[in-house]
Amino acid sequence: MILGLLVSLALNSPASAAEVATPSKGHASNPSWSQDGQWLAFELNNYGGKIDLYMVQVANGNALGTPEKLSIPGNQSSFSSGGSVAAAPNWHPRGVLIFEGTNSSNSSRIYSRAPKGGAPSSLIKFNQVDGDLSWPAISPDGKTIAFISDATGSGDLYLWDFNTNAITQAVSSPFAEMAPRFHANGEKLAYTRKNRGGQDLFTWEGGSSTPLVGGNGDQTRPVWAGDQVVFFTNERGENQWDIAVSSGPGQKQIIARGVRLPQRSTPALTPDAQWVVYGVEDTTASMKIMMTRIDGSKTVEVDTGLVACGEPSLVDADGRTYMAFTALPSEGADWRKLHIIDITNQLN
Repeated sequence: MILGLLVSLALNSPASAAEVATPSKGHASNPSWSQDGQWLAFELNNYGGKIDLYMVQVANGNALGTPEKLSIPGNQSSFSSGGSVAAAPNWHPRGVLIFEGTNSSNSSRIYSRAPKGGAPSSLIKFNQVDGDLSWPAISPDGKTIAFISDATGSGDLYLWDFNTNAITQAVSSPFAEMAPRFHANGEKLAYTRKNRGGQDLFTWEGGSSTPLVGGNGDQTRPVWAGDQVVFFTNERGENQWDIAVSSGPGQKQIIARGVRLPQRSTPALTPDAQWVVYGVEDTTASMKIMMTRIDGSKTVEVDTGLVACGEPSLVDADGRTYMAFTALPSEGADWRKLHIIDITNQLN
């Protein structure tokens, strides 16, 4: 349920969403736009032990052709072998897709792939940093990639210089660090740390970490909105997820309750970082995607005409704002599908 203090504005009729055809069975999840809005990457999970990663070209809110599955050279059946995972797509400003995936030795590593650039390649060699690598995040200027490696224990935060290939360890602790995200200035990070069974939020700048928000449950998957950090919290109890905003250490404002937690992604923001966008667990409102202003002052509902909507991702392209999201076509449907919708008018 959305906080009662918010103003709710609903569309008079369901908006028209274009479905992205998927070439195999599975639940679509975690869509990620290239910065120019011309490409969309997403995961496909059949809950049979593997996750495949696809990319598709997009024009005017419509997918062009059949999505392409990414494959790593040397794997007997690319990412389709049992237990394999290709996930966490992020786009570099140069138009290169950065993601994590398991290789033929079942190690999780970080790969890159240009939209029309052939097979993916490994970004970081084992002799640079070994162990499983995860949670890649790219600085806005594209110069630095943050990631997590378990080479020295539970999981520490590293920085990789995209141009020089130099790697530095930014954070080391007895606990597991996760989910780094860059500030717009490229010099500051927000990330989470496992602590006493939950997750707390930290910021990092100039080689030093500062606690941001802790408390009951998980404070997780941060993303910057200007100088504020937006994140998911389940402090009300397991599987009760809300969205909160922090303006500084110890500060937290809940702006949406009962949200549908994405598989892996951070809270979705509009390109201007003024709205947070999400689905809800309330079955009577599951056909809607909600947009709440970062200051909590207003909520807009986008009625999609579908069911169990969630995992939105937004981009500005050609003067329009497009939202990719996943949903069931109807109650009882087998698989969640990926859809694209133009929400330009809802933001005016």
